Amino acid sequence: MTVPLVVVARLCVRFGRHLVLHGVSFSLDRGQCLGVIGPNGVGKTTLLRTMVGLIRPCAGEVQVGGMAPPAAFARVGVAYFAGEATLPGFVRAAAWGRLGNGDAVTTDTRRLRALSRGTRQLLGLRTVLGRQPLGLVVLDEPWEGLDPDAARWLSAAVEMKRDHGAAIVLASHRFEDLAGLCDAYLFVLPETSALVTAHEIAPLGLVTPHALADAFDRRRSGLALPRALAATAMPSSGGA
Repeated sequence: MTVPLVVVARLCVRFGRHLVLHGVSFSLDRGQCLGVIGPNGVGKTTLLRTMVGLIRPCAGEVQVGGMAPPAAFARVGVAYFAGEATLPGFVRAAAWGRLGNGDAVTTDTRRLRALSRGTRQLLGLRTVLGRQPLGLVVLDEPWEGLDPDAARWLSAAVEMKRDHGAAIVLASHRFEDLAGLCDAYLFVLPETSALVTAHEIAPLGLVTPHALADAFDRRRSGLALPRALAATAMPSSGGA
């Protein structure tokens, strides 16, 4: 039996008296992509930061390769990117671009804060995704600020990393970013979450933005999937 690369079990995170994550659970194998979707402020970023060891949970656990982060990352190559939060503005673009495998992503010598938002975003993504080898890729709102060409590049790069065996976690609040790209979707909602496989949403084809939005709205309203889909859907591999 294959052991999942990532296991998140009954994860809870509290800031003061406010419980942000409420018992989130899921597992992820190598070569699988999970889309994390939900409204702003429900804990998507908190979940990703906890997965990479930047936040300590108040209950539950995260394991990557059988170990807790960040100790696990010496064994499993991890790429984490969260836009502005992970780009120090005082660093020069060319220097930052060499933090991947040492190859120059850009020759621009301006400091990062002098670049446009979209240029900074693309530089950060190209740098972290250029690292080798990568076992786990965790990206928070990676399409923010990208132009159409850069957005297409990112989707293709994510698919390539997945096809080469990396586990992928992508957080977004936009259905069009994640539809058709992921094997499963974690709907993060106030005080609850639900894991739904792509097959449950679209048993006979690719998940469209409309189908993903409909599944999200149904789970948010406490409704089941349409009967025609539920009759042919495979059981979910996990839940929260």
